[in-house]
Amino acid sequence: MVFHRYVAFLLGVAVLVGFNAQAMAAGSGAFRVELPDAGALGKGTAFVGEASTPAAVYYNPAGLNQVKGAQVSAGASFLAPAVDYKPFSGDEVQMRRNKFLVPHFYAAVPVMTDKLTIGLGATSYFGLGTQWAQDSPLRYVTTEAVIENKDYMLTAAYQVTEQWSFALSADNDDTKASKSKKLIQVGGTDADFQLKVKDNAWGYRLAAMYKPNDRHQFGLMYRSRINHMYEGKAYLDNLNTSGSNYQAIFGGTSYETKLTESFTLPQSMVMGYSFKPTGQWTFNFDVEWMDWSSVEYEAINWVDETDPTRLAVLNAGNPGNRDWKSVWSQAIGAEYAATDHLRLRGGYYHHNTPVPHTHWEPNLPDSSSHGLTAGFGYDLTKNLTVDMAYSALMYEARTIDNAVGDAVGGGVDGRYKQFINLALMTFTYKF
Repeated sequence: MVFHRYVAFLLGVAVLVGFNAQAMAAGSGAFRVELPDAGALGKGTAFVGEASTPAAVYYNPAGLNQVKGAQVSAGASFLAPAVDYKPFSGDEVQMRRNKFLVPHFYAAVPVMTDKLTIGLGATSYFGLGTQWAQDSPLRYVTTEAVIENKDYMLTAAYQVTEQWSFALSADNDDTKASKSKKLIQVGGTDADFQLKVKDNAWGYRLAAMYKPNDRHQFGLMYRSRINHMYEGKAYLDNLNTSGSNYQAIFGGTSYETKLTESFTLPQSMVMGYSFKPTGQWTFNFDVEWMDWSSVEYEAINWVDETDPTRLAVLNAGNPGNRDWKSVWSQAIGAEYAATDHLRLRGGYYHHNTPVPHTHWEPNLPDSSSHGLTAGFGYDLTKNLTVDMAYSALMYEARTIDNAVGDAVGGGVDGRYKQFINLALMTFTYKF
């Protein structure tokens, strides 16, 4: 058994290294999409109070002591978002129908007579992928926005008593982001603006699990803020002599300059309850508070540029007010053990949007959302289990009438609709 535990740990390290090269953006029109595990998604992502599989590394690492022996889970999520925009005057515009594949991995390795369990994890908690046509009415605000977010977790859980377990997790967030838009050149073709940044930062989580008896179980987890200081460059291309004569201002048809930009991923607190009235049924309930009020504005610092005329062009719309707000989300799910090898699942989750109407932008077309889920788990062998889940994620239609984009030549007013198809598959192997 000790040998198997070391094998599981080494396999986890190898997969984590590979994840760095394979992970893609957790892309959609929204910024937060739950993608960590098929078994949990099938139950409406309500898993903090149960946390009985290697995916507890993500949902509530204090539950890792429930994992029997060394186990590893690996799988992938498939996303197909659709966003439609109807301006108050004009034809409907569709965002490009991109598809995204996002891997996930977890390993749980018990040590010290199973009182202490070490966990490893890799997934993507936040992400973004929007792409509007180069000639759309939104082009002076956004043509493309991509955030590739990869989260790595190293956790330790300790069972203090039969009822209580506690855990600590060190979390690494590795992010790359890019934004593109058009610049008006009156009397000539549009110029292109692109921004590329990246950063790597750390945070932590504290978690607890309380199990008074076999029927009731409670989970609690706090996630710290992660403060990013992105570094990168901005690029301007296709500058010409028409209109404001950007070619003369920037000294050629192309221009680039260094920049920095700060951004804070929010702290959060989530509490879950798991109820098992019989040996066949499990009911889970989660409620989460997420402190998006940390996002007050977006400010770009031009590191090397000092020319006031160039800065006047670069700072159009910078800094940008955000004034996001703290929000609550809820999730509920159920599982029914139909046979010794088959488990059927269903659930619902709701996320409130933190983005206020006055600062809403189409590069992040977020709104409050409702997710319906269904899934199953099946034991292929004594040691190998497969979980599959599907979620229909429906966003409330949003009618926008604000000043975003007015200063750069194009407003964003109109009605936006969004829908995402989510499908997950996870394999779990027990050593």
